[in-house]
Amino acid sequence: MFLNIILSLMLIHSVNGVYLIENTPFLTLTEEAITTEVKAPERINQENLGVKITADKFFVLDVDSGMVLMEKNSNIPQPIASITKLMTALVILDQEPDWQLSVEMIKADETKGAYPHIYRGEEILFIDLWKSALIASDNNSIMAMVRTLDLSEDEFVELMNLKAEEIKLYNTEFDDPTGLSELNTSTATDVAKLIYYTMQRNEIRESVIQGNYKFPIQNSKKTRRITTTDILIDSFLNSTKYGYEFIGGKTGYIPEAGYCLAVQVTKDEHPVIVVVLNSDTINTRFQDTKVLTDWVFTNYEWR
Repeated sequence: MFLNIILSLMLIHSVNGVYLIENTPFLTLTEEAITTEVKAPERINQENLGVKITADKFFVLDVDSGMVLMEKNSNIPQPIASITKLMTALVILDQEPDWQLSVEMIKADETKGAYPHIYRGEEILFIDLWKSALIASDNNSIMAMVRTLDLSEDEFVELMNLKAEEIKLYNTEFDDPTGLSELNTSTATDVAKLIYYTMQRNEIRESVIQGNYKFPIQNSKKTRRITTTDILIDSFLNSTKYGYEFIGGKTGYIPEAGYCLAVQVTKDEHPVIVVVLNSDTINTRFQDTKVLTDWVFTNYEWR
């Protein structure tokens, strides 16, 4: 668990505004990191000082040691769009929902923005709403789940902000459960903490790693198929050939946030969290994440 924050950062190199942080503890992630000596990765290539990516803010963290490996503007708040759904998922799990509850989509569930995957009058199981929200980032599914928990949107958002305080997201604030509001703000550092916590929950992790999912419409003979918004699932970052395993993550986009992505990836049993905020395009957020991940595992060594 995140138990402590060490506030002093020793910035060793700055190249074009990108900070490379060498052997500097930042976040204590686990009990093991407190009670035992967890060795931080060491820089093995001192000449390769930086990367060129489009993200305005990013953060790369070694999970086991809590070492910040790279960062840029990582403590500046900005909108985080659908990355919000990870906090929404944590709050839903706290409510212990009935996964087999049949839910009819109504007008009140409808939102503006992204393409809907479930339509008014269709009946689906709560578990299928959950999958649609986390795999396809479906906003209407989020609203339907909140409604069925007998909570108003305001009450649910209050729980989201209380949960943020509980897990020490001190620079994070939520205004709606979908991420459509530009008032849902956080920092790359806080988003990394959110990724860490959510990847501890099987219900979330197993959903965000699914490339596609099919489910029946309960009151018709139709079957709906959804696909993931995260193409890294089918990239080298999830390939045993290259030693990688993609643990999970979440995409996000609204104009005020730019293209965002937060993931946890493991290579040779060494997990890292990578957060990019405000990348230029839908594709460059994935490329930015690939570049940062590859740079870290090329230039650091875990002993």
